[in-house]
This record gives sequence, C-alpha cells and structure tokens, in this order.
Amino acid sequence: MRQKISLAFVLSIVFSALAISAAFLAKYLISKEPKLVFFEWVWPHQKAEHDVLSEFEYCHRRTKRCRMAGPRFLIGTFERSGKYVSHLRVQRALREEEPIGLVWRLEALISPHRVAREIKSALSFFSDLKVPVEFLFIDYDSPSERLRHYANWIRLLRSQQLQLPVSVSGLASWSFDNLDGFKALVENVETVSVQLYQGAQKVELHDNLVSALERLDNVHISLFCPDTGFLDHFFKKVSISRQLDIGIFNGSGCSNLSE
Repeated sequence: MRQKISLAFVLSIVFSALAISAAFLAKYLISKEPKLVFFEWVWPHQKAEHDVLSEFEYCHRRTKRCRMAGPRFLIGTFERSGKYVSHLRVQRALREEEPIGLVWRLEALISPHRVAREIKSALSFFSDLKVPVEFLFIDYDSPSERLRHYANWIRLLRSQQLQLPVSVSGLASWSFDNLDGFKALVENVETVSVQLYQGAQKVELHDNLVSALERLDNVHISLFCPDTGFLDHFFKKVSISRQLDIGIFNGSGCSNLSE
C-alpha cells in the first residue's frame, strides 16, 4: 500500500511538472509570435494586386502567423475648400475576396454630419452590390495640439448611427508631441494605424510610441512600401504578442526606399 501511495505521489508530481512546462512552453511560443495581418492602402490610380507576404522574412519563417486582409480603398476626399471629390472604383472592389475597408481623406475637419452622409451612401451602395465592407477609416493629419478636438470630432461622427466602427490613420509624432491627446483619440476610435513614414522616409520608433504599441491593443502600424528588413528592426524595439495590423502604402519610389 505504501509503495502504491508513493508511486501515485511521484506520478502526480511528474504530471504537474509536465503540465506547468507545457503551459510555459505554449505561453512562450504564443508570446514571441505575434499574428500579423497585412493589407494595402489603395489610393486613386493604384491597384491592390501586390502579395506583400512574400516580401517579409518573418512570414517566410512563420507562414501560419501571417495573412493578407482585404485592401482599404480611398473612397473620397473632402478638400479644404469644402468640395467633395469621389474616388470610387467599383470594378476593382468587386473582384476582392476579402472584406474591404473604405477610407475618406479630410484636408480639414468639416461637419461630421456631412461626412456621415457620404459614409452611409457608400455603405448602401456597396451593400446593394453585395461587396462586404468591414472597416471605415478617416485619414486626417490633425495638428498635434488639436488631437483632443479631433477625438471629440470622431465621437460626434460615431454618434451619427453608422453601421460600422470608425478607425483612423495616425502620425507617429502625435505620440510624443501630445501624448494625452493621442490617448484621448485612441479611446474614441476602433483602431489607430500609425504611419511609420514621412513621405518616403522611415520615422524613428519613439519610446512613447513603443509604449503605446505594447500597451494598447488598438494601436497598429502602416509602412511606406513592403520594407523587407523593417519587421526585424521593429521587433527588436517592440515586444508584443497580440495581433498587429500592418497597412502597406505601395507608392511610387518603393524600389528606391530610403534606408
């Protein structure tokens, strides 16, 4: 009897140790392997035909941790004068298999009611065509000192009974020029896709931005061109285990991207 009890005790310790080891191993594998979801920003006269997964060594090594999502199309621009310019390219969107995103560029903050009217019209249009839309983006380069005002503007836009949550593109400078305003904006949007470029130039990963990426699940990034060496540099600076959405602006001059 004593031998059976001793054996049972030893086995329980062994199984407990194995369970703990497996848990730590799973946590390690998951924590070190963020899931990356890539998509393309598609502006007028561009096409969403680039398979960016093949450009990143990270995705070569970890094929199951990367996937390509539907593109985000620039649908219209509200110019500073107040004029609205449509960029709708229906025939391109119809060929997409993944749900797409719709983007509106603002050169100045205008009436959120007017912007909401255009958003609802576009959503109704795509719904009639059976084109799935999952994302709404506002692209506005707010001055850093006006970020709280921008956050309030987004809140008013969301109150217009839109069918989908609202996300925004963002500038890396917001996180260190006005951290409180940046946090206020983050709290009022679905996601912020921070542009890690200024023109064709890469921007530095400031400590405030690194902290935001590590602490806030709805802060994501965008790159100018599928920069093949960027992710290795990025993951040396930023430690995350969550899903990270990475927008790619495949603009002119990508073959001569500045280092």
